[in-house]
Amino acid sequence: MSGYGDDYDPAGQYIAPLKAFEDLIYQRHDIEGAFGKAYIELMNKYRDKCRECDREKRNATIWEKEQRMSERELNGLKAAAESSMFAFAVIDGSGVVFREDLIVRGEEGGEEAAHELHREIKDYLQDRDLYFDIDNISVQVVLDVEGLTRTLHATGTLKGPDMGLLARFGRGFCRAQPLFSFTDVGYAKEQAEHKIRSIFEVMERNIQCRCLILGGLGDDGYASFLESFRGSSKICLLETTTAATFRNVSFSRISFPSIFRTEPLPARRPPPGLSLAPTQLASNPVSSARVGSFFASLNPLPSPASSAISPKPSTPVSLASVQPKREAEPNSYAAVSRISEAPLTIDISSKKTAANARPFYLLNRTDERIDVPLPRPDANVVRALEERRLKQGLNFCNRFHLTGVCKTVGCHFQHGDRLNIAEQLALKQKTRNLVCGALHQCRDFHCTQGHHCVTPGTCYFGDECRFADMHGMDITPTLKVYEDGTRQIVTDGR
Repeated sequence: MSGYGDDYDPAGQYIAPLKAFEDLIYQRHDIEGAFGKAYIELMNKYRDKCRECDREKRNATIWEKEQRMSERELNGLKAAAESSMFAFAVIDGSGVVFREDLIVRGEEGGEEAAHELHREIKDYLQDRDLYFDIDNISVQVVLDVEGLTRTLHATGTLKGPDMGLLARFGRGFCRAQPLFSFTDVGYAKEQAEHKIRSIFEVMERNIQCRCLILGGLGDDGYASFLESFRGSSKICLLETTTAATFRNVSFSRISFPSIFRTEPLPARRPPPGLSLAPTQLASNPVSSARVGSFFASLNPLPSPASSAISPKPSTPVSLASVQPKREAEPNSYAAVSRISEAPLTIDISSKKTAANARPFYLLNRTDERIDVPLPRPDANVVRALEERRLKQGLNFCNRFHLTGVCKTVGCHFQHGDRLNIAEQLALKQKTRNLVCGALHQCRDFHCTQGHHCVTPGTCYFGDECRFADMHGMDITPTLKVYEDGTRQIVTDGR
């Protein structure tokens, strides 16, 4: 006998540990399966993120390119807006009345008033840093021509039977300056006010309109209208007779006493028989009896109520028919109405300057800007200027050296003493290679950049030329536009 019982199992003590070990193996297999599955899912997510990253990189490249294009377009629009800035004046002609000594001269007086108004506004703009670089000035006068004419005759401001003086004055005013207009809106004061307010609102929102002048101080209706524009720095009020009706409206103010009346119109017209003062009659070479017979030969001036339907004399009456002819005195009724005044002298020669001394730009037949040809600069000057630039390590400030003024705060380019004439020519020739942001639409009289290719039909650089977009452009000048608004037709290409 072995000494062990029949139920003795020598392996029994190992069954439980083997069972536990087998369970661990199954658990390991489960863990390895779960780990492999998690790894596969993680790799799939990784690949998805890689594809998403690649897509975003492509999108970023596209957006970056579009951003650069948008920035170039925005810079071009800004340059175009800055080069096309203008000042606009809208005037209520029934409240802001032109001087009668200008109106009685008809078209000639209108032309003089337009030129004088342009000069006065230009001087006002140049005295202020905010408006210094504004070149274009537009003026619109809105009024009731017939109603104002009746008022001027009824108050004795205008004398004589001629009811068309104001209309002829307006024609001369429009013709003298290309951006000036004289708009007749007909009877009813509300028509003129509505038009003026509408134009004013549009121009106040226009970013290219840097200075907005309102002439209508004689009417209290404009005071409440201006309340909604408080804080606008571009608005300026034109003072004539009084500004008291504008209460506390605070805007900058200007006045042009040489163009507009500074005294209100008389309340009523003097009697027709006393339209000439005694001192005027005494100084008149025509006797008082002759003058009396002259006025008697005219139809009496109608009252304001009946002037609209009064017939105009069928035959114009001239002072020549009732007074002796004198060589030294003008032979017109306007002369009789101003007998006691000093004769008006217009010195045309004093206002003329050499054409080359006034800033101007050239236009072709399609109103595209043409660069003024420049002489070839001296090669030694060009070389010396380049050496000086390299030595200083800074480019020259084009605005300062070519125009004499630089408004850039903290400008990083070279200023110092201005270049001499030869050096300026060399610098100007160099800046012509820079493309103006406004291209051929530029109207800046002092622009120093180029506006087209020098040889647009046979350019050596072809599509690589900076001015490739202007190739094929007609560079034959046909019109010369001066800074004061006058224009000159170019017939010989100069």
